[in-house]
Amino acid sequence: MTWDDYGISKHRYQELKAFCLQYEEKKNKIRYGLSSVQNDGAPAGGGVGRPTERQAIDNEQYKRDCLMIEEAAVRANPGIWKYILKSVTLGLPYEFIEYDAEQGKIPMCRSDFYGTRRKFYAILNELKIGAQIEHQNVIL
Repeated sequence: MTWDDYGISKHRYQELKAFCLQYEEKKNKIRYGLSSVQNDGAPAGGGVGRPTERQAIDNEQYKRDCLMIEEAAVRANPGIWKYILKSVTLGLPYEFIEYDAEQGKIPMCRSDFYGTRRKFYAILNELKIGAQIEHQNVIL
């Protein structure tokens, strides 16, 4: 299947790809989260709300984003979801993930893998659209 079959434009694909490439960054922000907020007691201007509260809200969004990527990978193919996750979050082609030290050799050929990866992006697209609709309903 092609991007057109999934109804994903070139620019939407680039947006989804960039979203996935932020996965490790978001995982690190979650990991170091609230402990990285520094408060020396001095008043700070320019920001709205409390830094700890803002960081907690941001961390929840980062968690939702990471879970969305992981869910799309599992739904695309439960047998190779870790390979998909590695490929899309690190920007690695098939040749760099064909053999994984933990998982072993990927159980499919290059073209099947890329077809599954396109399916991943289609699922991620649906999940992101659904999340945006949910968010809009909460605001209303």
